[in-house]
This record gives sequence, C-alpha cells and structure tokens, in this order.
Amino acid sequence: MNASLLSETIVDFHNILFRLDNFNKALKENKASRAANVQEEIDFILARVTQMRRIYDMGQQGLLPKRITHNDTKFNNILFNQQDKAICVIDLDTVMPGYVAYDFGDAIRTIINTAAEDEADLSKIKLNIPLFEAYTKGYLAEAGKFLTANEVKSLLIGVFLLPYMQAVRFLTDYLEGDHYFKIAYPEHNLVRTKAQLHLLKQLEEHEAELQEIISTYSIYKLK
Repeated sequence: MNASLLSETIVDFHNILFRLDNFNKALKENKASRAANVQEEIDFILARVTQMRRIYDMGQQGLLPKRITHNDTKFNNILFNQQDKAICVIDLDTVMPGYVAYDFGDAIRTIINTAAEDEADLSKIKLNIPLFEAYTKGYLAEAGKFLTANEVKSLLIGVFLLPYMQAVRFLTDYLEGDHYFKIAYPEHNLVRTKAQLHLLKQLEEHEAELQEIISTYSIYKLK
C-alpha cells in the first residue's frame, strides 16, 4: 500500500528526537524533584543518543522508505480463533506511515523479553533467543520479498531503539510527576524505565548473535 495514502494519526509517535526533546525538557524543569535520584538512568540514556537517532537520520537521508506500519506490534494485537490460528491484526488506531524497523523492534521488545515490561526483579529479564530467531525467520520470509538492503540493516537498530525509546518515555513521565502513563504505585514508571534499560543491555550484549540471525534469513549478506 502506498504510504502517502495515510497520514500520521499520532504525529512524532516514534520520532526519537521528539522523545528526547521532551526528556531533556523534563530533566531541566524537574517538576517532581526526582532527577537527582535517577542519575544512572539519565547517564545511560544520554550516552546512547547518537546511536539511537540512526533510523531517524537514515530516513532523513532518503535511505529508508516510508511504509504502512502498525506501530504497536504486540502479540496480543493479533486475534486468534479457538484453534490458535491467526485471524487478523487488531488495534489499528496507530496504523500510519513509518519505518519497518519500528514494527520489527517493538515486536522483538515485547516478544523475546522473558519478564513483564514492569518487572522489578531485573534478574528475571533475559532474552528468548529462539523466539527472536523464529520471529525473524517468519518476518523475513514475507517482508524480505520487498525490503531494501538498508531496511534490513535497520532492523537490529530498531530492536535497540524501541526499548530505549520506551525507557525515555517512562523516565520523562516519571520526571514530570506521572501524568501520562497509568501507574499502580509511586515508583512504577521508574521500575518500567529500569526494566527497559536492562532489556537494552541484554540486547547489546547479544548484538553479534542477533545480527547473525538476521543475516541468515535475509537475502542480503549483512556485515
């Protein structure tokens, strides 16, 4: 489908520069007086800004085409019948033009994490590598028929970007006093932040293995 046929339903939804601008503003204003308690998380985020804007930059340089993307690729946004056969994709309010790395990255973020998004015990957050391989194999068996070499190269960048972006959003909300995400207790957004950053650390430690899997199932030989 021609991506120009749809408009952005949520402007800048996956624009990391927009998310970082909001984060820096929240950090400067420090409305909830919490910044001093989260310096480790702040440093972690700021140290990866250049790396995490790569998809944005590739798009601006014309290296990545806009596609129709779902932008909320969680497993529970697929409807199954009683025989566990996939019937359709649901929750279509975020469908709009975007880069394929966003959908791939968010799917991996939610599928291969062995713990919940708000798991407080970081030792429980590990990677299910066989699920990563299964998802990648299935994804590239279909999407690989039309993806460009640059889009395939962007997939792993998206895998890193989406938990990073989610952590930025959680910590921004925490610094602002928890007005956006629903929380169950006062430190809920901070716990979410730490969980996403720990997931990112796990992904970074397994970068070579994850890249090799993508290369295995791609028609392009990635390096």
